[in-house]
Amino acid sequence: MIKYYVFWGLFALVLIGIGFSLWDRHRRSQKAKELEEAYRAGAAATARAKPVVGPAVKPAAQPAGSPPQAAFDPNATRVHFSGTAIGTSPASPNRDAAPLPAEKTARLVCVGGDQKHHSFPVTAAGIRVGRDPGNDIVISDPRVSYRHAWIGIIDHKAVLRDLGSTNGTFLNARIESPVSEVVLSPGDTIFFGGHGRDQFRFLVD
Repeated sequence: MIKYYVFWGLFALVLIGIGFSLWDRHRRSQKAKELEEAYRAGAAATARAKPVVGPAVKPAAQPAGSPPQAAFDPNATRVHFSGTAIGTSPASPNRDAAPLPAEKTARLVCVGGDQKHHSFPVTAAGIRVGRDPGNDIVISDPRVSYRHAWIGIIDHKAVLRDLGSTNGTFLNARIESPVSEVVLSPGDTIFFGGHGRDQFRFLVD
């Protein structure tokens, strides 16, 4: 007799469990439908809203003789850094007023990394730096973008321009502040993608 009650008691518990499971599934389904309907109603209201059209914004003009800016390279190994890009190095606020002497030659010398002691002349046409084999200076560091930076002569001044690289271009000891465009001074040390590997020094002699 006891076995009979135990059997039917367990059977009733199973039925209650199945019923509760079905009820919970139905409740979740109804809630999902309500959320979907609310989302569709919101999307329809957004589509009916008249968009606000602002004045056209013209892109900033590029200096004469400079290459176009390139988008960042998604294949470059991303390195986190803090700080914001700066236009000029705070160590020398008057560097914009220092044109290159006509009788001198500007060059970029690798002082650390795979191309140590290699020298690259900086001309009006400029030199491109990056991982792409078509660049004038090819750096294999994965932190460096395919088209990372450009260095050339503009208005008798040596200009370093980051081409929208993934990890930035850094000048001297300012590891927390990548530069976007800066006039170089003799003795400046440049790091592409971050400090630690290839480093180049700008010289005028």
